[in-house]
Amino acid sequence: MYKRILLTSLIAAAISGCASHSHELKAADVSSAGYENMGCKDLHAEAAGNVAEVLELIQILDKKADDDSAQMALGMILFWPVLFALEGGDGEDAAKFQRLKGELNAIEKAAIKTDCEPALIAVKDFRKQEEAARAALRQKKQEQQNEWGT
Repeated sequence: MYKRILLTSLIAAAISGCASHSHELKAADVSSAGYENMGCKDLHAEAAGNVAEVLELIQILDKKADDDSAQMALGMILFWPVLFALEGGDGEDAAKFQRLKGELNAIEKAAIKTDCEPALIAVKDFRKQEEAARAALRQKKQEQQNEWGT
């Protein structure tokens, strides 16, 4: 009985300590008021800068999540003390990612109000890249599942 409770507690602690993939994180709520007085050129520059940072963070967050998943699998199958090596949650990178995605949403709203096409294109291009990255991740997971026969 105690072993079952201990095992369940370890699994719950390990899962809660795993880093999230970027697609699992929601954008923070950011007001568009700070962007509404910006000119189109500035909005576009702000959008482009945020897109570059977010794309960089996607790679970092997804690598952390993949590493945590591998450590989890290893720990669950071979050696449970490995679970204590999990970094523990999402951290600063995830918070920054969420804030930047929220800012992109706010920039998009301001760009729509001011009819700033370059900023809108930058945000739309980012969303296409993000969806392509998610599709690649889904494909990778499907291939792994097919390899493992599950």
